[in-house]
Amino acid sequence: MSIRLKRILVAKDLSKESSNVIRYALELGSKFDAEIHVLHVMPTVDHAVLNMVAISMGPDRLAELNAMNEKDLGEQTRRQLNVILEEETRRGDVQLSKPPHIEVHHGEAAPMILDVADRLDADMIILGSHTKGKLHYAFLGSVAEKILRKTHRTVVIVPPGVGH
Repeated sequence: MSIRLKRILVAKDLSKESSNVIRYALELGSKFDAEIHVLHVMPTVDHAVLNMVAISMGPDRLAELNAMNEKDLGEQTRRQLNVILEEETRRGDVQLSKPPHIEVHHGEAAPMILDVADRLDADMIILGSHTKGKLHYAFLGSVAEKILRKTHRTVVIVPPGVGH
């Protein structure tokens, strides 16, 4: 059996540990000459909160402000991810045949990650895990657990501190 990786989806947040996840994906992508796709999913505001704000502000004005806010946050996030990718590419002396692709979406993390993985036909999904205190090793994060239960793709979970 030979392992082939054409497309790797790395789903990440903007925590300090996320650079390790990016570095891991870049190095793996370099070794397998795979495309790297970086995904950040921004949470959406709860519908109950939106309804309360819409009552006082008006639904049209709220929709307009929400769209502007999502666009601005998406652009800021994309810039942050570009900086992290450049730093980690230099730091790891990684040689990629194609620059990584960045996607920023709004929604629920697990379904969005699964949808993007399907659309890209990703061979692997790479996620970071978070330190959650003493129970860290007993339980995975809810996003990672949902993805593991619902995907047929290889999933790699990079724990904090890997690559330091």
